[in-house]
Amino acid sequence: MTRLLYLLNVSNPNRLSTDSGFTFADLLAPALTDAGAEVTVAAPVATGDRRVGFEPTRVPATKYRARFDPGLDGLADLIRRTRPEVVVANQIEAAPAIRAVLLEAGTDALIAGYCHYLPFSFADDGRLLADPSLDDDGLGRSVMLAFAAGLTACDRVLVHSSTAASWTTAAAARMSVDLTEKLHIVPAPRDERLVRDPANVAVPDGEAHAVYNHRSTPTTAPPRSPTWPAAWLPRPR
Repeated sequence: MTRLLYLLNVSNPNRLSTDSGFTFADLLAPALTDAGAEVTVAAPVATGDRRVGFEPTRVPATKYRARFDPGLDGLADLIRRTRPEVVVANQIEAAPAIRAVLLEAGTDALIAGYCHYLPFSFADDGRLLADPSLDDDGLGRSVMLAFAAGLTACDRVLVHSSTAASWTTAAAARMSVDLTEKLHIVPAPRDERLVRDPANVAVPDGEAHAVYNHRSTPTTAPPRSPTWPAAWLPRPR
């Protein structure tokens, strides 16, 4: 049985339904347990499945502390106590610190970084842009570089969609980070709270029409690449 430690940063502990990282972990941890892993989640709040172990952690004081202050001492104690074979980093910027702690602990655990939030976007002309919400006092580029360092430190990089894979690969290439054989698309497990059987959905009187919005903003278009998508996507193992 593989020992897996899931390091989860919860941004909204008082409104868990709005926290995408927690929602993903709450779905994925039981699925990993079903697959035979011994899962421990280190987070400010426990996930809902009682089979999943829980190690309480503090909520970062700010979004910047979540990215630049992984709490090395506490992380080292946690690694020594749980002795994981795989570490999932929900905050991918923490991956270099995790790698350093694993080295100190003398363990060769794999690090899988989940890119639940991309701190950048692309302009129509292909320029890489910092996320304005993470650019206070010009910190946006530092956040992007921390993200790139996290990609480098990971053995596996997980994204939730082909669009996220395209953006992450393009941004990594701009910062000289090679994701060959690292990147994997891992959609979240089916969430029964959000997905309904169409047969059980009542259709109102009249005709139902799908609504499409063809407008896009200058920061929502992924870059064009001659290698997208098949040439660089790793084959499933």
